[in-house]
Amino acid sequence: MTLQATWLEQTTPGDDTEGVIIIDVNPFGPNGEKDRRLLISKSAEPVLILQLYNRADEDGFLISSAFFEFLLNESHVAIICGDYFHVFDMATHAFRSHPLGDYVGHIYSLPDIHSDRLHERVLVATYCHVFLIDIVAGILWKSGQCAIDGVIITSIEDDTVLGMGEWDPPGGWESFKLDLKTGILM
Repeated sequence: MTLQATWLEQTTPGDDTEGVIIIDVNPFGPNGEKDRRLLISKSAEPVLILQLYNRADEDGFLISSAFFEFLLNESHVAIICGDYFHVFDMATHAFRSHPLGDYVGHIYSLPDIHSDRLHERVLVATYCHVFLIDIVAGILWKSGQCAIDGVIITSIEDDTVLGMGEWDPPGGWESFKLDLKTGILM
């Protein structure tokens, strides 16, 4: 049995998620506001809904991004949303949240960045940096600045992360290389 997940829009009375366990992923306490919902299913049967929260800034605007993604396996769900990385444990229903200090862009599983399944480690690209994150240990490294308005990872070759960073929007993309073990720009 394989877990699947999908982003949910607003619920409607009588939809197939009524009665499903709802868990708040809210590391912000009373300063959090509901932002997105992720439905987790097992063998096409809804299992639970993760309600993701983001925080509001001092003016009341939600700290959110146009980008939000997830990867999952049978035991964990990794989610990027706003300026945070969250890991949800399917067995205990506990979550850990890691502030990244920058709006998220994309999440890539290691060693295969094109995989849609979560592995033990991921690369998270934000608007300016790349993070190597172990789903159990947390953030292992944060790169130096790779861009000002978006980072994408294109491949990993011989322990080198290859990517593109946008330095002069729109369209001012430049290549970069990072050491996979340390995150140092090469």
